[in-house]
Amino acid sequence: MENKGLRRTIMTLAFLIFVLAWVGVVAAKFLTDSLAVFTAAVTAAAFATEGLIWVLAIVGGWAIFARRRNFWKRMSGDQSSYYDGDRP
Repeated sequence: MENKGLRRTIMTLAFLIFVLAWVGVVAAKFLTDSLAVFTAAVTAAAFATEGLIWVLAIVGGWAIFARRRNFWKRMSGDQSSYYDGDRP
């Protein structure tokens, strides 16, 4: 699997876990009267949110690392060639 596909798969999985965790919070709120269950669901959703933030940061950093030559050219103001191919 190529890097772009792997990055997309990882981000999709992290986002799916995040959404399911918050759906679990809503379900715990409306389906149970237990404060302990609701607290556990919110705690799990908070960890899922934190995990999503870290995954996005790591994958974003990974993408920048993979395109570091073009990134540094943009950051340094060198506009001679942002891309590896010829521009019209």
